[in-house]
Amino acid sequence: MMMKIAIDFSKTAQQNALHYFDQAKKLKQKIKGAEEGMQKVQSKLAELAKKDHSLPQKKSPQLLRKKEWFEKFHWCYTRHGLLVVGGRDAHSNEALVKKHLEDRDWYFHADIHGAPHCVLKEGKARAKKEDMEDAAAFAALFASGWKKGLFSVRVYSVSNEQVSKKAPAGESLGKGAFMIYGERKWFDPSMKMGIGVQKAGEANRIMSGPYEAIRKHCSIIAEIIPGEKTKTEVAKSYLKWLQKKLPHAQELTLDEITAALPNGSLALHVASA
Repeated sequence: MMMKIAIDFSKTAQQNALHYFDQAKKLKQKIKGAEEGMQKVQSKLAELAKKDHSLPQKKSPQLLRKKEWFEKFHWCYTRHGLLVVGGRDAHSNEALVKKHLEDRDWYFHADIHGAPHCVLKEGKARAKKEDMEDAAAFAALFASGWKKGLFSVRVYSVSNEQVSKKAPAGESLGKGAFMIYGERKWFDPSMKMGIGVQKAGEANRIMSGPYEAIRKHCSIIAEIIPGEKTKTEVAKSYLKWLQKKLPHAQELTLDEITAALPNGSLALHVASA
């Protein structure tokens, strides 16, 4: 490539030469400045990269999952896949019975003060013997027996129309309280409780309830037994074990595990394998 040079004939050859010498000198200074600037940028980038590696790495984004209506209550699936739901407090007990106890459902309640109202959805039409047993066990497990040291709790079931907000004359019913009329079917359920991880689409969620039902639908299963720890302490132990088994299931939180446990003195039992 040939470079063209303009000659100013009003100047001497020496003056023209000095002009281009000055231009070359200025250009050389610009190139040097650009090179120094580039070196500073590269040095800064290297410094930032070093800092980035020294920082804790961000966790992978959690899988966002739309929760189903029953997940604000205690809940689980029976061995044959029927949904059983229980209240958490007076407010949710009231809402569960008023909004979600329907004609095709069975109502369950443990025979102990402070027990939640429980509903076996589609129970009248589809429930098998094992489903009724699981629903009764569920009602017993989330009663207040753990706090009182009672590990044998009787449970009854009735049809939806036997549950009423109508109190006897001269009496009133508070929030979460209902009257039961007519005959009751009684159960003496197993108090063996499990907690595990159930698939919910592409994500995971925590399910707790009767051990055999949990074993049917879940993985990473542990047994909840009487002990001396709070449910928060037990939840932390289960989460630590869970993170070893499912390191990428970051959507499973301590709050979700804690909410799945009954109140009382508990312990966690996991298989040695």
